[in-house]
Amino acid sequence: MILQTLLVSFVVSYIGSIPPGTINVSVMQLAILNKRRAAVFFALAASLVEFLYAGVTVQFHIFLNNNEVIADYFRIITSIALIGLGFSNIFSKSTSSSVKVATKETGRHGFLRGLILGFLNPMTIPFWLAITTYLENDQWVDVEGYGFWLYLIGLSTGTFCLLLTVNASGKRFTKVADNPFLVHKVPGFILLGLGVYFLLKLVM
Repeated sequence: MILQTLLVSFVVSYIGSIPPGTINVSVMQLAILNKRRAAVFFALAASLVEFLYAGVTVQFHIFLNNNEVIADYFRIITSIALIGLGFSNIFSKSTSSSVKVATKETGRHGFLRGLILGFLNPMTIPFWLAITTYLENDQWVDVEGYGFWLYLIGLSTGTFCLLLTVNASGKRFTKVADNPFLVHKVPGFILLGLGVYFLLKLVM
């Protein structure tokens, strides 16, 4: 179960980081500008922030699970949130070109910029809260004890590896980031399916 927690969190984080946003598009633009070293430090900083945000999220999730009355209502909210995220992705039209980021003052400041943009991206909290609730309730992961740290390591490492992939692919990433079917429709239908499945499971 420990190894499964690490692998599942890694895969989910890697895939979940593909849709274009300020973080991965910034790395892509740095790579295009041949500032790959700055992009690596940028990716490292953003992944560390992801580790912190995920830690807060999982602790909140554990708190909810220890309060059954709240947990029952929250599972319903989580199901609705997953369905909402699914529809949001399906009908989203954003691409890498529609995400505006500044990359002129980078160089050795890549790490600092990664920290700043990472902290300015708190939307990862509700996303991971919904995903963590689903994964643990279906026994895909275990966030108790050592599982807590392995789960966080998997999430942050998945994000870091995706950003390294973006850095390595550079401009070629735009072919993926500008494909609405791959970056929005596929994740959207997956989230929608998970939300409906989770909700039906609660009702039944």
